[in-house]
Amino acid sequence: MAQPWYETRFRGNLVDMHIPDWHPDFLARFDAQAYADLLVQAGVEVAYLYASSCLGICYWPTAVGHLHAGVHGRDILGERITACHERGMEVVVYYNWWSKWAYDTHPDWRVVTAKGENTADYLWTPGHYGVCCFNSPHRDFVLAQVEELCSRYRFEGLWVDMIFWPYTVCYCAHCRRRYHDETGLDLPKIVNWEDPEWVGFQRRREAWMAAVVGQITATARRLQPGVSVGHQCAAWSTGWPSGIGSTFFAHNDYLSGDFYGGAAEQSFICKLFTRLSEKPRFEFMTSRCPDLTDHTTMKSRELLEAQAFSALAHNGRFLFIDAIDPVGTMDPRVYAEMGSVFAKTQPYEPFLTPAARPLADVGIYFNFESLIDPRENGRRVADLAAGRPPVVAAITNLARTLMQGHIAYAVLTPKDLEALSEFAVLVVPELFMLSPREAEALRRYVEQGGRLYIARSTSLLNAAGEKQADFMLADVLGINWVGQTVEEVTYIAPVPGSESVFNPCTAAQPLTIMGSQMLVTARSSAQVLATVTRPYTDPKDPSRFGSAISNPPGIPTAYPAVVRNRFGKGETLYVAGCLERMEHDAHREILRQLLGLLAPASLVVTDAPKSVEILLYDQSPDQRLLVAVLNFQGELPNIPVSGSRLRVRLDGRLPSRLRCLPAAADVPFTVSAGYLEFVLPRLDTFLLFAIDYTLA
Repeated sequence: MAQPWYETRFRGNLVDMHIPDWHPDFLARFDAQAYADLLVQAGVEVAYLYASSCLGICYWPTAVGHLHAGVHGRDILGERITACHERGMEVVVYYNWWSKWAYDTHPDWRVVTAKGENTADYLWTPGHYGVCCFNSPHRDFVLAQVEELCSRYRFEGLWVDMIFWPYTVCYCAHCRRRYHDETGLDLPKIVNWEDPEWVGFQRRREAWMAAVVGQITATARRLQPGVSVGHQCAAWSTGWPSGIGSTFFAHNDYLSGDFYGGAAEQSFICKLFTRLSEKPRFEFMTSRCPDLTDHTTMKSRELLEAQAFSALAHNGRFLFIDAIDPVGTMDPRVYAEMGSVFAKTQPYEPFLTPAARPLADVGIYFNFESLIDPRENGRRVADLAAGRPPVVAAITNLARTLMQGHIAYAVLTPKDLEALSEFAVLVVPELFMLSPREAEALRRYVEQGGRLYIARSTSLLNAAGEKQADFMLADVLGINWVGQTVEEVTYIAPVPGSESVFNPCTAAQPLTIMGSQMLVTARSSAQVLATVTRPYTDPKDPSRFGSAISNPPGIPTAYPAVVRNRFGKGETLYVAGCLERMEHDAHREILRQLLGLLAPASLVVTDAPKSVEILLYDQSPDQRLLVAVLNFQGELPNIPVSGSRLRVRLDGRLPSRLRCLPAAADVPFTVSAGYLEFVLPRLDTFLLFAIDYTLA
């Protein structure tokens, strides 16, 4: 059986076409043949083709919607599908849930905020965006359009964009009616993550949306068996208002979404999508401009190369987003530039197989229920402002911490609960909610020999919003919960004998934590490595302070701040504050030192600079390890790296040959103490090595 297209393709393109039709020039110069020729020039293998935009204006002669007036009855979707197929490209039809046309035509379908606003009132640029509710008849309208597309055309994939609650809870009549019919209750308007009714409402929002996503996927597969279906998978990172829970992702053949952060964010997202995706080969999307608000500014070639190589290094596909000019033309220079970028990545593609198994020492574990902020408790929904969830900030910072220490890591979710034993160390940032199933899996992991780092309030609140009297993992961690500091600036002070782990911090000059810490007691089996120190006064008190600007440490306590405990065959480290959220190099180094207490010998050891990330894959059917080396610096172009030494743990493999790909030039190496060691040649952005081995 032939492999699905998404397992074999690496180079994608999407051309945004959010063009209204009020002006006679709009799309008047559109040429499907010229469009496809530019994609060929760029070396594109997968063309995402707009069927509709966020305006809801269609590019095919739809019977249930509105065709763009500027195309004068032409089927420019069909024209592009044919042109791209003729040039050997896979075609993914792009459809957008958002529809300003439906929003304007059917006002009763609109999303309504707690303030009574519609999306054209509050969303980004007022007047531009109209979003209709998942519980309104818009759902049936979308399904009818998807059925029309799948019946009229043949294509390899369908991809649905902007399918999430638009940064708000919806209080439209359809949501009010459905919630009352299902529960007998009115929609709640006060956030409280310790109130099971509020949490139950959020779970319903997640279920409602996932059901719609599932209906779209099922419709496409029914009409076109074998077609791939994907949905925009970036919005989960905006937090709980998006309504994206774990079940959302199961309705995608592969995960994809557009992101605009730096190297650490891309590393984290690629690793998350690698394991969370239902099928191999995720897709990382980003614009060729600095972001989507810019129409003409081109990112530097060096940045585009770094982003494309980062996706490739993670065994994923890279898709660049362009935007069409209102008249229907595209800038040929963009496609020439992207052709140059893809010409550099393409030679490596034959060596990256979908079944290659990524190797990692550390697994960062999180769940989607924790995309909340307990500081919202008691606030009205109408008063909330959009913000980045603390868990996302923590994981992104953890990714940077591990990357800079050259620690191979993966990103895990509840989908991976049966695979925790694959990782020598699990790092759990503060998760505001934890289910009993997750707690039991973590307990079993440690009991069977795993090593667990866990932060702050994790396991005090379950996924139903029920506050626990003590940590669900209290015995595993060797602690009991007492309370938390009122101060939002606190310190971690090493106890005698532990100073080396916290170097250069001392009891007199402890480590700053910008946030409160849990107050716990340690059980007799546990070892306290550090204690909590408070500032002289509560920083929220404007009348009394220890310093006019900072909040110096002043009150040592006996409360443990870092606790080490043996449980079963394994070991845990509990940290009472959110060290993993702290973004300074000093904090990152101490966090790596703490993990060093748990970690056995690392998969990779190198003296390369912090900007170099090293990824390992086992292609066991071919008895080959792949070593991807990525140099993604904060300031580009990269300063080349030369002469760094790299050691790769062999784990019983007997290496016979080391080659630098794609030319397959032999590289000299030595083997000692279970590691293969060699010197990296000049590294500009990317190097790929193959270690051929036999098993001992």
